[in-house]
Amino acid sequence: MKTIRYIMGLFLFFTLTSCNDWFEVSPETQVSSDDLYEKGNGFRMQVNGLYKSLGSSSLYAQELTWGFLDVLGQYYIRQNLDNAYQEVNDRQYENANVLPIIDGIWSGMYKVIADCNNIIEHVDKASNSIFELGEPERLKIRGEALAVRAFVHFDLLRLFAPAPAVNENGSWIPYVTSSESVINNKLTVKQVLENVERDLLEAHTCMVPWDSAIVYSDYYDEEVIRIWHIMERFWTDWNTESEIAEFFGHQRSRMNMASIRGILARVYSYMGEKKKAYDAIEEAFAMGGKWEPWGFENMDWLEPGYGRLLSDVVFNVYNTRAGDINAPFMTAERPLYIRNVYDLFPAQHQIDGRFERLLSMLSGNYLSIKSKKGNNDVAYLPILRKSELYYIKGEYLASIGQISEAVDLLREIRSARGDISLDDLNMISTEAGYIQAMLTDARKEFIGEGQSFYLFKRLNLPVFDGIQNIDFRDQYALPVPKSEEVVF
Repeated sequence: MKTIRYIMGLFLFFTLTSCNDWFEVSPETQVSSDDLYEKGNGFRMQVNGLYKSLGSSSLYAQELTWGFLDVLGQYYIRQNLDNAYQEVNDRQYENANVLPIIDGIWSGMYKVIADCNNIIEHVDKASNSIFELGEPERLKIRGEALAVRAFVHFDLLRLFAPAPAVNENGSWIPYVTSSESVINNKLTVKQVLENVERDLLEAHTCMVPWDSAIVYSDYYDEEVIRIWHIMERFWTDWNTESEIAEFFGHQRSRMNMASIRGILARVYSYMGEKKKAYDAIEEAFAMGGKWEPWGFENMDWLEPGYGRLLSDVVFNVYNTRAGDINAPFMTAERPLYIRNVYDLFPAQHQIDGRFERLLSMLSGNYLSIKSKKGNNDVAYLPILRKSELYYIKGEYLASIGQISEAVDLLREIRSARGDISLDDLNMISTEAGYIQAMLTDARKEFIGEGQSFYLFKRLNLPVFDGIQNIDFRDQYALPVPKSEEVVF
């Protein structure tokens, strides 16, 4: 049995570079982790470092969004891919070009987990007095580390283990909760999911004192929970005159009560717990009373230079170099041409803004511009959208016979995206019909975001590329890297 040893030594001390680049951290000097956590600001820096790591090219700035995962999701025209991505497309996981990508994902994610554990262990020993905002800040930091730990373990499970729908036996990945140098045995899918759920629920509890405090919001012109106020106020700007420290800004790029509920819904959906998933979404939407900070982007109002559709993003990570990372793949030398575009968007659906505004033609083929260098919003890397939560809600409603209510959710998404050709939705009368329509829409919605492959895997269906089903379900679980140890 392969094992993983976590050897925690010296940690890098991170400093913030500017108000506008609050995620940017850089190594200044090596100090012991105990020294780093003597002050509350050290905890803030380490938490920011978690999100910076998630935004690396080996993780969500490339491979776990438009790179490896969308290649595996059969989005791109194979013949135009570079050698490594052609082999990913063909599931040649043991190929010399592919192994480093898989190894980078595995080691990068467990490095984030190790950092989470280090934060948790130190924040549990820290005094409330070292934090500017006392116990609520200490608990929020603890909650963020717990939530990121759960989130990363969950995506490792989705990559390196079979989906629960397959009912496979066996042990797949370890769930690591200590920074000590110990052997961590691999767990079953069920055991990992139980740990993910536990961490997310505990993280949510930790968030409550700070996130749910009632404050007056100048945006809503009334009192709301603090997290709602901040998600709107800090979405595109940060006011240095604010009474709230910048560390707490940009909450859509951070784990909070609402995003944790959204991630829980994704987890429950993966587990096959449709009612629990539905309830988690309803709880997230209900947090602000009559207000909800996520509205579907109106494609008619989308200005040039914007491609992320940020209004309905529930959680994203951040990398100011995201456009540079994507740029080589927007050229004729290494293009990620979307395959079967006219089958995905037939003539009557080419009014869809996801076709008109988010695809760009090059040499007679189409590229996604979501990660295009120069876009004003390119640094934000969507991880969870309101549309995915609607798909999940619809699955539950369709499963209990409320087909029209499920279809209404699809209708709302498509209308917001500019596709007003809705006659096909009026024909849906069964759960299977809803699932097929949902998969078709999700295929459009998730271009460049890495979620389409997971959707087919969760449902134990072949990947549909717009024309045909490509059945490699026996290869849906990636091989764990061969090395017996990953040393951090």
